[in-house]
Amino acid sequence: MLQDHQARLKTPIVSQLTLESYSRILPKHIRAALQQCAMVSKEKMACALDFDPGYSSYWSERHHDIVFGANYNAFATKFTGFSICHPVYDDTKMLKCVQHSLRSAMCSELPTATFLFLPNWENISINAYRALVRDNLNYCTTLGFIPKTKLTYAMPTLWKGVQRELSNHTWIMDIIAVWNKEAKQHPTDGSPGWLQTLQRSIPEAVKEKNQYLAGEA
Repeated sequence: MLQDHQARLKTPIVSQLTLESYSRILPKHIRAALQQCAMVSKEKMACALDFDPGYSSYWSERHHDIVFGANYNAFATKFTGFSICHPVYDDTKMLKCVQHSLRSAMCSELPTATFLFLPNWENISINAYRALVRDNLNYCTTLGFIPKTKLTYAMPTLWKGVQRELSNHTWIMDIIAVWNKEAKQHPTDGSPGWLQTLQRSIPEAVKEKNQYLAGEA
C-alpha cells in the first residue's frame, strides 16, 4: 500500500499540486471539532493511510482499501448523515464533491450535511465550485476560511518513514457546509451554541463577512 502511494506521487500526468495534496492532511483538532460539535461521523475521499479512526466509516477511491475497512467510491451512492470531505486538490474532483454533496442534500428529507475543506486559489475566478456555492445559497454556506498564514497540515503516523517535503502553499482554505434545512436545525436542537463552540475549537479559522462561523445561524 505504501508502495502504491509512492508510485502515485511519481505519476507524471498529474499536476504537482494534485500529487502533493495526497500528503496534505487536515490537523487532528479540526476533524475532532467537527465530530464533537457538528455530529460528523463519516469521512469522504480518504484512504487507508490517512483516514481518521475516530469516525465510524470512511470512503476511498481505491478499491483495495476495502480490506482495510473502507467503503469504495464515495460517489456510488448519495451522501447521508453528517460527513467531512477534504478531497485531493484537483478542480474537477473538487467540483464533483460539491455537486454530489448538493444533490444529496437536496433529495433527502433526513438531516444531510457535508463539511467541505477546499482550497481557494488566489485567482478566485478559476474556482468552479465557488460559482456552484454562490448559486445555491439555500444549501451552501461558507462557514469561514483559514488564512494561508495559519493553514497547517498534519502527517498521519501511518506514513512514518515516507514523509515528503511539500512546497509552500499559497491558498486559503474554505470551510463550506452543504446541507439541507433538516441538517441545519439538527445540531442546534441538541446544542444551540454549537457553531460558537466549533469556532473556538478551530481558532485559526476566520468568519467571512455575512457568514456565520461565529454563530449567526
